[in-house]
Amino acid sequence: YVSVLGKMREVAEAMRPVLENAAVAKVGQNMKYDIEVLSKYGIEVKGQLFDTMIAHYLLQPELRHNMDYMAETLLGYRTIHYDDIVPKGKTMADLHPIDIRDYACEDADITLQLWQVLQPRLHEQEGLWQLFTDIEMPLVEVLADNNDETSVRLVCAEALGWYDRSYARQRIINDLSALDTRLYPDALVAEIEKTIKRLEHK
Repeated sequence: YVSVLGKMREVAEAMRPVLENAAVAKVGQNMKYDIEVLSKYGIEVKGQLFDTMIAHYLLQPELRHNMDYMAETLLGYRTIHYDDIVPKGKTMADLHPIDIRDYACEDADITLQLWQVLQPRLHEQEGLWQLFTDIEMPLVEVLADNNDETSVRLVCAEALGWYDRSYARQRIINDLSALDTRLYPDALVAEIEKTIKRLEHK
């Protein structure tokens, strides 16, 4: 990411047509963060989502899932690390865009390359692609905006339907448990609690 101080809203508006176009798929690493940041500028990310971090988690849950590690193990490439360009005590926002240009461009390029590797692997394992698209990616959107009660209900229903074949049951339990339910109606809170209990005992 390149911080454009004083112009972030202008930049966000320039990207809005693509980000809100449901016909354009979006690929990212830890997309929950991206969605949350963009929502602060009133942008609702639409279209099919592919999160490389979650895809790698489903394929190899015992490993690390950060981009630097995946680039080294899957692509044989050492990325520019955050600590390589950001001095101690500083943040990315403290640097001039020119200083982080290569880091930001590489970040986008490596994410796309990881998608090219991980997507076929999800299709190779029976049921894993549907689990990824029906459960994991919708859950990203729910966690990024957990005020959407309909989405929460859909995730609960899908989770119960799929998790007899559990690949990542504990993660769903953890994520549902982490939802801020204070704004939810009692009926939905009860539904979430019931889902968690059933997943724990499947």
